[in-house]
Amino acid sequence: MPSTLMLLSNPHRPDPRVLLEARALKGEGYEIHLIAWDRDQTRPKEIDEGPMHVVRLGPKCPQRDAKRMLTRLPRFWYRALAASKRIHFDCVHAHDFDTLPLGIAVSKLSGKPLLYDAHELYAKMVENEVGPVSRFIWMLEKRLVRRPKAVITVSEAIAKELSKERKSPVGIVTTSQDPSTVEREDRLAIRNRHGLNGFVVSYLGALEPGRMVEELVTAFRPEDGVTVVVAGDGTLKPTVVKEASKNPAVKYLGVVDSDEALRITWASDLVLAMMDPSNPNNVIGTPGKVINALALGRPVVTSKGVQVADMVREAGCGLIAAHTKKAMTEAVMMARADPKALAEMGRKGKVLYARDYSWNASKDALLKAYQALVGPS
Repeated sequence: MPSTLMLLSNPHRPDPRVLLEARALKGEGYEIHLIAWDRDQTRPKEIDEGPMHVVRLGPKCPQRDAKRMLTRLPRFWYRALAASKRIHFDCVHAHDFDTLPLGIAVSKLSGKPLLYDAHELYAKMVENEVGPVSRFIWMLEKRLVRRPKAVITVSEAIAKELSKERKSPVGIVTTSQDPSTVEREDRLAIRNRHGLNGFVVSYLGALEPGRMVEELVTAFRPEDGVTVVVAGDGTLKPTVVKEASKNPAVKYLGVVDSDEALRITWASDLVLAMMDPSNPNNVIGTPGKVINALALGRPVVTSKGVQVADMVREAGCGLIAAHTKKAMTEAVMMARADPKALAEMGRKGKVLYARDYSWNASKDALLKAYQALVGPS
């Protein structure tokens, strides 16, 4: 049985993309090992979780603390490199740039081929936090991306950027869930389980600035007929918890796995996917929540100035608003007032998903990359 060693710089809570790919690989006969960085040191250190065996390592490191991240990340690399020597694997799968140097080292020491999985353009993602250092990170990423035997990423825009640095093309594996099982579930039962009433707007993802999280949880009251449902973790969690405790229109569900996130999307009327267009990574990214919404026929509301907005406009599968609380609130109320238009947006979203984001196509691209590394499973 072929096996892969995945490297991840978060604790795998689980990470939706990692879980999605691991399930696909497991179904094809691969054994999956994952070394993850548990920055909180609160999760099991070694355990079988779903399709993979997970090893979590320190050191502790606060979220969104760039200075400590830069000093403690190498310590995680060192511990992960040592842990990799106790694991049998046929290839290395480095998730995102902050594990790429580690992946290169593991690959060199083990003699096993390396796959680089770019979830985003990392330097663009951290630009607002690290300032000019992001230019050095981008230069380094462009150099190191030449080293792996294969590279995959989440969107055509990122693939185009990374392909400039490589002789072989970058594959596209979208983070697309399979909606078929969820669509057979009772939407009303899901709503009742989570206490969702009226017009349901969902935000499922990182609770961080620049994503209209604070604005969403303070925008509506019960008399508006809107229920806001939020799931995820991050630095804005205390704000969300506080608002949910005093406002019945806000429901906070904590951290949910990707299967439950898909169910909540299915039970929603509108999915919030607004991103600050001043962040370059946001401009080119395609969030998993958007693809989930398309798959399940749920319209999205997103921000002007990002490429996702161009896609939404062309497909007619949602609403586009300026990245302000006022514009976001108006877009939600406009959607609530026109259920017929909302249903048509959802239908168009499903057409777009089937054409461009189907998991079957993405799964084939993932398996093709693996076959290039280790041969048929």
